[in-house]
Amino acid sequence: MWPKSAHGKTAAAIFALVTLCGCEGEFPASSAQLRAADAAYDSSALRRSLGDIEAWHQKNNTGLADSLRAGIPVSSIEKVFSKMDCQPNEELKALWSWRNGEDSYAPFVWYRDFLSLEEAQSEYNWLLLNPLRRWDPNYLPLFTFEGEWYAVYCGPNRGKAGPIVHFFLEEEPIISNTNLTTYLVTMAEALNSGAVTWKNGAMVEDIGAIHRIYRKHNSNTRFLYYVPKDT
Repeated sequence: MWPKSAHGKTAAAIFALVTLCGCEGEFPASSAQLRAADAAYDSSALRRSLGDIEAWHQKNNTGLADSLRAGIPVSSIEKVFSKMDCQPNEELKALWSWRNGEDSYAPFVWYRDFLSLEEAQSEYNWLLLNPLRRWDPNYLPLFTFEGEWYAVYCGPNRGKAGPIVHFFLEEEPIISNTNLTTYLVTMAEALNSGAVTWKNGAMVEDIGAIHRIYRKHNSNTRFLYYVPKDT
């Protein structure tokens, strides 16, 4: 079982890792990647995938479906960000108006917790305030696991969607998914196809199958995990 991330539990470890890393620089966000994210936006596919993910949790009795927080109105989401340079795109509005995060020890998708709007803002501000952190203010953390984040582009020249960046404290940030739509479509198919299963209170993956699903839905991005040649 993958535990929920918590600042109180992980801050010291994260601080130590960041000190060792000593990283500098900006997260990637090229014009081509921004255009690709917008072109791949599909509101119907995004919402269908969210429903499929919730149904998978209900079917497998993981406990997560009942812990999903109620969604919040789009107008309220926009109000929260009204004084920030970082602005939520249509994908983020659709996600948080569907459900405002989860409160469960079961991960929402393949070992990733789904942050509420309030948690995302808290993590965003914490990352920016850390003097040893090189968090790019154009990205908003959305899915997390102890010192590792998937974040959505929220900066200038944004469209209805934005690229997803993966950041781990010991590695360089990279664009890992074309946008939130493709991320959720990939995760929903991985769950429903059996590439990720629920066994003994935890998610168990077939990394080769996940990789094949990922490649179907994400072009010109790099799969983050090692895939043995015989899978």
